Amino acid sequence: MATIMDFVDSYENLLYGILGLLGLWYLRGYLLANHKLRIGAYIVERETAIRERSVSMSMLVVLAGAVGLVYFSARNILPAIDTILRGSNNPNGHVVMITKVPTVTPDVVLLLPGQATQASTQELGIEKRKNTQVPIGGVGCDNTSAVIFSPLPGAVLSGKVDVQGTADIVDFAFFVLEISTLGDNWLTVHTQDVPVSSGVLGSWDASLYAQGEHGFRLVVYNAAGAYPIPCVIPIFIGGGP
Repeated sequence: MATIMDFVDSYENLLYGILGLLGLWYLRGYLLANHKLRIGAYIVERETAIRERSVSMSMLVVLAGAVGLVYFSARNILPAIDTILRGSNNPNGHVVMITKVPTVTPDVVLLLPGQATQASTQELGIEKRKNTQVPIGGVGCDNTSAVIFSPLPGAVLSGKVDVQGTADIVDFAFFVLEISTLGDNWLTVHTQDVPVSSGVLGSWDASLYAQGEHGFRLVVYNAAGAYPIPCVIPIFIGGGP
């Protein structure tokens, strides 16, 4: 496919020239056949002229179609294919939607601070409650369009905490900052519908939450309700001021 694209892109004008010369050749044949048909005195001569005229007319139609095909391919089809191929080979395409976009766009609901998003697991009908397990270095924070810069993974926090990072994906709708609680629940500590690029995402009070280890994450939603893999880091809430 790439070879065909490069050929058409490099030799588009040459293709037009070749098709144009062939068109002139068959136009000449069409005119000569018309002339023979007018002056032909015998049936055989006239039938031959009619056949030659039909062949010339058919070739002119084919050549006109070929010109249109080359033009349409160079201006529409090939650029679209090239965009798709370049996008699939782009190593910097960080946003990977892990949720299926519904056929009907859902209403975007902003989560209020303190509102839990439950994600409990069940086994044999009995709910299992466990603490959120987060790797020491965090997870999902390699997306430069949805990432937490500060606090760093494993930071010990107390009092007011300013969270810095970037929340600015394609078709941005809003983002939430959440902290984990017992049972794999997530409580929203901040929500915002204005994108942020390398700045303060929001502030929250660590003293309102239990001391110990927690998960802290950034989830950035688009207008369809989908989101890239959240950036999740481990934090420790201490007892200081």
